[in-house]
Amino acid sequence: MRSTFRAVAGFTMLLGFTLAIAAVGAFLISSRFENNQAAGGRGGGFFGSQEPTYTVDLQVFEAQDFTPMITGFGSISAGRTADLRPLVSGLLESSAPALVEGAFIREGQTLFSVDAFEFDLAVKDAEIALIDARVRLETARADLAVEIAAFLLAEDQLVLSEEDLERQRQLLDQEVVSAAAVDNAQNATLAARASVDARRASIARSEAAVPTAELAVERASLNIERARRNLENTTLTAPFDGLAQNVSFALGRQVGSNDILARLVDLSQLELRFQLSDEQLGGLISAGGNRDALRGLPLTLSWDVGSQILTYEAEIDRTAVAITENQGGIDIFARLKDINPGNVPPVGAFMAYSFPEPTVKGAFVVPAEAVSPAGEMFAVDDSNRITVFRVDVLRRVGDVTLVAGDAVRPGDAFVARRFIQLGEGTKVNPNRPEIPEQFADAPAPTGGIPDTGPVELDATQQDCMRSLIAGADGLPDRARERITAAIDGGTIENPQRLKGMQERMGLDIDSCFPSPEVAALAEADPGGFPTGDGPVDLTPEQQSCLIELVENSDLPATPKGFIIPALERGSIQDPSRMAGLKERAGIDLDSCFPASQPAADPEVAAVTETDPGGFPTGDGPVDLTPEQQSCLIELVDNSDLPATPKGFIIPALERGSIQDPSRMAGLKERAGIDLDSCFPPSLPVAG
Repeated sequence: MRSTFRAVAGFTMLLGFTLAIAAVGAFLISSRFENNQAAGGRGGGFFGSQEPTYTVDLQVFEAQDFTPMITGFGSISAGRTADLRPLVSGLLESSAPALVEGAFIREGQTLFSVDAFEFDLAVKDAEIALIDARVRLETARADLAVEIAAFLLAEDQLVLSEEDLERQRQLLDQEVVSAAAVDNAQNATLAARASVDARRASIARSEAAVPTAELAVERASLNIERARRNLENTTLTAPFDGLAQNVSFALGRQVGSNDILARLVDLSQLELRFQLSDEQLGGLISAGGNRDALRGLPLTLSWDVGSQILTYEAEIDRTAVAITENQGGIDIFARLKDINPGNVPPVGAFMAYSFPEPTVKGAFVVPAEAVSPAGEMFAVDDSNRITVFRVDVLRRVGDVTLVAGDAVRPGDAFVARRFIQLGEGTKVNPNRPEIPEQFADAPAPTGGIPDTGPVELDATQQDCMRSLIAGADGLPDRARERITAAIDGGTIENPQRLKGMQERMGLDIDSCFPSPEVAALAEADPGGFPTGDGPVDLTPEQQSCLIELVENSDLPATPKGFIIPALERGSIQDPSRMAGLKERAGIDLDSCFPASQPAADPEVAAVTETDPGGFPTGDGPVDLTPEQQSCLIELVDNSDLPATPKGFIIPALERGSIQDPSRMAGLKERAGIDLDSCFPPSLPVAG
């Protein structure tokens, strides 16, 4: 009985103690919830944590006249060249001392000569042949004259013979002479007539011999002209002013007309050959399609020679008449101006070019980093929270973008620089922090490429620059290899060259060098969802909260099929790869990690301007699972990428590995492809 009473009393006391603890806990929870709601907490869920605030720069829309600049690369070609080869065959006897590689040659300057001995003899032999032909012509003409005289004499003899025959016949009729006398006279007449015919034939032969002799004289005259021309051709002179190139010969060598001993490049005909896209060409020519409108447009050329950049002036001379199948535009030829032997660039040199397009009147020009690939921009409402609005992207030109639309109104403010932490409803501080008094006279660090070198790169800057260089479509392969090697070495000796490339190619290299204010702000942002090293063990509440958020989100079915089963295992191996869902899908992961229940050893990620996302950005190769492979192929195939890049990327993905993930990461920004969705958190299987 006593033991039963003690048991009941003990149970009653335990129950009362439990109820007291529950009441105190309920009071504390209610009080914390009310405080959080009063503070307007958004990211802390039921318990709430202090909402982060980000500093943003604001600019206003302002209509202005804007002149876009067309930039790119081309190569130097020679508009006129001459192959220097001997015009006659023979032994190479001498050459001009100035005929060496790269030397400047004046028009008319003697370059080299062939042994002239045989050609001199040929001239003399032709002269003798001409004299002989002339003598033969005179002989033929004299023979003709003799034959004509003999013919006339034979005709006179024939007349006398005929008269004698007639006289003998009359005497025979008078019976003064005998018939024999008549016969003799008749025979003499026949002989005289035969002599006339023979002389007439001789005249015909002599007349035919004269033109033949005249032709022989003409032929001999041609032969002597040819011999004299060959003798002159033993010496070669420069046809125009130019630079000697590909000089290759040896004195005493047997040479012929097929041997090219050197090449002469005309300085006044050097050209830059480059391509314009259809869009660029359409903005330059008239509505009637007259390509002559390009003629005379001035260009500025830049040649990077390592320690310095040389500039040249040029103007467009003509356009190509056809487009080859493997080209994406039309070839343009720009003639270099004011070229002299001291500043001539070599043929084949790669040069950057720039020239202005027609000015756009009343354009709204904003920083390129203020507009997303989908045409979204940020504004700040009266409560200092981000609002999203859409604009029509008319054109992207380098580091600026031309926009239009109903939301673009003069005087309205917009966020000048987007970064990953910003989204609809994000709390911001739209004013720049005040400069401390002790630094008032010092220039505020604004980030971007440093002015002086050498610049030591950290791993984040190297990855950022590799991604930009890999995605620069207009950059020549040799320049890309040289720049990538410098990035891999970790040191940029001359940062001014980076600035020049940023301007010419439109690359946002400044984004790889964030300002100290942004870095300090990043370190002060604790966030809610852990973004440091994993693994992170999930409580049942966190697990249920995350699964519910992902399941009710707008993510495609394929990423959901990866993420939800991974969350059900109860641990996140790499939380930084899942953190990108906050920006890409608008999932409030922070609400599942209240401050009163921190995850084990969370490390706050630095606020940067680049999205680490889920897609790996380190060194490759990266082996893909079948699910990742199928997801990436589907995203690329359904994207707006042109057919040519798809033809490279999809076969590479089908091989099951990515050799250099940093080169593919640029697709996230350039083409708006959500690569991160194919790489959910890698969670270990519960043991």
